[in-house]
Amino acid sequence: MTHPAGRIIRHYEKHAIAWAGDRRNSLWNDKVWHDRFVEALAPGESVLDLGCGPGFPVAAHLQAHGLKVTGVDSSPTMISLCRQHLPD
Repeated sequence: MTHPAGRIIRHYEKHAIAWAGDRRNSLWNDKVWHDRFVEALAPGESVLDLGCGPGFPVAAHLQAHGLKVTGVDSSPTMISLCRQHLPD
């Protein structure tokens, strides 16, 4: 039997492109929380985004507010999409 973490990573990898498209086109329900987070930080501060996915909407929102974002994700495809959309 495979480890649950491996199954999750394979699932995200298998559906990365579709998931990224759905995420880009869906409502962002937790934006209010992220706005409060942004307000608590000074422009130029660093943020670690664990499970960044394709980099949107969260990392793009943080970067648009002058924060330096480092994204980490277990899916190589998600990281590739993130690098395409947010090369910095």
